[in-house]
Amino acid sequence: MLKQVTTLALCALLTPQVCLASTSIGDQAEAWLEEKLDYSGDISVSLSKNKIRFNGCRQKDYKLSLATRISDTVNLEAVASYGRAVMDFGVFSQRVTSRAYELITWWEQPAYRVGVASGVRPAHDIDLPVSGSFALPDSNTVSVYLETEGAEENHTMSFAVRRETWHGDTSDITLSQDKSYDNQVQLGYRVSF
Repeated sequence: MLKQVTTLALCALLTPQVCLASTSIGDQAEAWLEEKLDYSGDISVSLSKNKIRFNGCRQKDYKLSLATRISDTVNLEAVASYGRAVMDFGVFSQRVTSRAYELITWWEQPAYRVGVASGVRPAHDIDLPVSGSFALPDSNTVSVYLETEGAEENHTMSFAVRRETWHGDTSDITLSQDKSYDNQVQLGYRVSF
C-alpha cells in the first residue's frame, strides 16, 4: 500500500495536466490525491531535495512525505526517500543509489511530538568501475523520534533513537554474517526560513 500511495504522489507531482498557475506543487498533489483516492480527510504532501557538492563528490537526496491526521493528537506519515551519490576519484570512483520507505505514527502534544517508525531500505546499490555493479544488503529500521520547539518559534529541536538491521542474505556479495546491527542516536536543530 505504501508503494502505491508514494507512486501516486510522484505521478501527481510530475503530471503536467494538473498544474495550476497560482498553487504550489504540494497543493496540486494534495488535491490530485484526494480526487483519485476519493479521500475526504486532509492529506499533506511535501517534497524536499538536499544537495551537496565539492571536489570529487556529488550527493542528492529526495524525500516525499504524505501525512494525514487520524485523530486530534495522532498523525500518520508515509515517507519515500531516494538518494544518489557519486565519488569521482579515478579508479576509486563509485556511484551509490539508495531507496527507502518509512511509516511513522506521530503523537502530538502542545509542546512536543513523539513518533514511532518502521522503515525498510530494499534497494541499495553500488557501482564500481573496476568490479561492476552489485546490490548491498537490505535493511529494516525501527525508530523513536522526539521533536520540540527550539529557542524561537521557527526553530525545532529533534532527537532520534534508531536501530537498523542489515540482512546479509539479500546482498550480491558474500558476507561473513547473516545480520549486522547499527544503533544510532541523533540530535538535530532545524531553523525554518
